[in-house]
Amino acid sequence: MGRLSAILGVWFGGFFLGFVAFLSYPLLTGAILAFIPWLLQLGPQVIGAMVAGVATSFVTLVVVIIWAYGSKSRTTMS
Repeated sequence: MGRLSAILGVWFGGFFLGFVAFLSYPLLTGAILAFIPWLLQLGPQVIGAMVAGVATSFVTLVVVIIWAYGSKSRTTMS
């Protein structure tokens, strides 16, 4: 996997998951507030930013882990 394709893959994955998180924001907010009532003190924009941030961070983490395991070592030990 080339560097450009990895960067584009991370970008697309982050965009896609952020898009889905934004669309599912009302449903996720209700579920999160039911389990963690102290979040009621935060504004709805902060909660939306948290949902989008967590979702995209998971995508980025998974892509980097896959990339790290999939790339071959370029150094050889003699």
